[in-house]
Amino acid sequence: MTAIFPGKAHVTAEKVRGGYYTPSAVARFLALWVAEAGPRVLEPSCGDGNILRELAPLADRIQGIELIAEEAARARSFGPVETASLFEWLEPRQYGAWDGVAGNPPYIRFGNWDGTQRKPALDLMASVGLRPSRLTNAWVPFVVASTLAVRDGGRVGLVIPAELLQVTYAAQLREYLLNTFSEITLVTFERLVFEGILQEVVLLLGIRGVGPALMRTVSLRDAADLAIADFDTPAAPALLHDHEKWTKYFLATDQIDQLRAIRLAPDLMALGKLADVDVGIVTGRNSFFTLTDEQVRSLGLAHHVRPLVSRSAQLSALTYDADSRAADLGSTLRTWILDAPESLDGHPRLAEYVADGEKSGVHLGYKCSIRKPWWRTPSMWVPDAFMLRQIHLAPRITVNRAEATTTDTVHRLRVHGGIDPVALATSFHNSATFAFTEIMGRSYGGGVLELEPREAERLPVPSPDLITPELTEDVNVLVQSGEVEKALDIVDERVLVRALGWDRRRVEACRDAWLVLRDRRTGRRYSGPRAVPDHVRVHRPEGELKLW
Repeated sequence: MTAIFPGKAHVTAEKVRGGYYTPSAVARFLALWVAEAGPRVLEPSCGDGNILRELAPLADRIQGIELIAEEAARARSFGPVETASLFEWLEPRQYGAWDGVAGNPPYIRFGNWDGTQRKPALDLMASVGLRPSRLTNAWVPFVVASTLAVRDGGRVGLVIPAELLQVTYAAQLREYLLNTFSEITLVTFERLVFEGILQEVVLLLGIRGVGPALMRTVSLRDAADLAIADFDTPAAPALLHDHEKWTKYFLATDQIDQLRAIRLAPDLMALGKLADVDVGIVTGRNSFFTLTDEQVRSLGLAHHVRPLVSRSAQLSALTYDADSRAADLGSTLRTWILDAPESLDGHPRLAEYVADGEKSGVHLGYKCSIRKPWWRTPSMWVPDAFMLRQIHLAPRITVNRAEATTTDTVHRLRVHGGIDPVALATSFHNSATFAFTEIMGRSYGGGVLELEPREAERLPVPSPDLITPELTEDVNVLVQSGEVEKALDIVDERVLVRALGWDRRRVEACRDAWLVLRDRRTGRRYSGPRAVPDHVRVHRPEGELKLW
């Protein structure tokens, strides 16, 4: 019987067009907040009219825009709706013509976005000096268009992916918003707003005017709390500089001050000075290229595979060694990766397996289709260490002592000459480095933090030269037992405090910052000395404005 090698689930039509509709509590709040600016309100992507319905009794000059004709027809029961692309409808004469904009822009990835619709949107971004890339999502130019549409003193209220706070492709947008609004409030939620969808969202509430914007954050349990939340809280000037992530606004000012000083301190160094961080192997179809131990034996492929770490859960200690490997082989994990030769001649069992892959269409996938031959994966090098790419509770570096490699679920490290990989893995476990993983990484919903190679290489770490074998042994035992915070305690004390001479209050600020950001991300309430504030006061320091 021919084997079947499932690929990724097909993207739904709703996901392709970004068609996720606004919950009634959010629609009602946005309508009430934006309508306070005046009667002329624009809904730039009204869908079937959830926000327009709430605006109708509040503003007498509303206008909806909707690209899809069927949706526009349904929305017209609540007010006038143009069936059009916002970026073709919004002409310069409309700039500043509206008291407010309320909406839930579509979330469409660059590759799923129809090119004829995408071009005018990206042209609009370019017209205000922004440089879109192939990562730019459709919601970004919607924010720009909404900003252009309102008058000075007008209001923009939008449902935006939390990516606004942290992803690199939105860095220019963050700076643009700080310059074009006088006040910005970010409303975040502990629980997911869209039922059944892991996309974390924030409400961007902006008042158009001369920047730099005063910033405030309001953290709510869920959308129902919008009806009772107090938004009349103090704000403070934003820190203006290139590419800063807005994740910092969930920290108290003293934490920000401490982290700024640490980032610039000479007693820590960037991880990239000690090791190169690279992605794991991109196979093109993991169900074909990765195998369990039982599959390797039954298919007769033992001469055509290499040891594999396929899941983050396998990296539960500072080292991945022969004992770790033996335990994995006895499980149902995919512990081998196909390492096939260019020619199948003389390898009948391998040829049969490849033929099964072709019958299942594996070779037609994009990654496989551009390889010659398609069954031979590139970049099969074995790393010195692994690093978690997707982080739940804590980041980790694990030294590779089993000659294994990994897929792109885990990063691979090449440690520079003269650096002890085990000492590096140990020094990585400290409160300062952990805090910066939350600041430099990004969360995409579901409570998972993702750290890309360039971000990882910028993480500040203490020198591995400060690590002793005894400290490594203690840390390894604690990490393997799941006692991560106790491992941090001893590295903080022996390295940051004793070796580097840090004040314990500085270390505590790092630990608190890590816990605040981690627990906000995972949706768990933090009850420590610096819990997430309802608003954050951020001051403009003298001189250096760069935070990290």
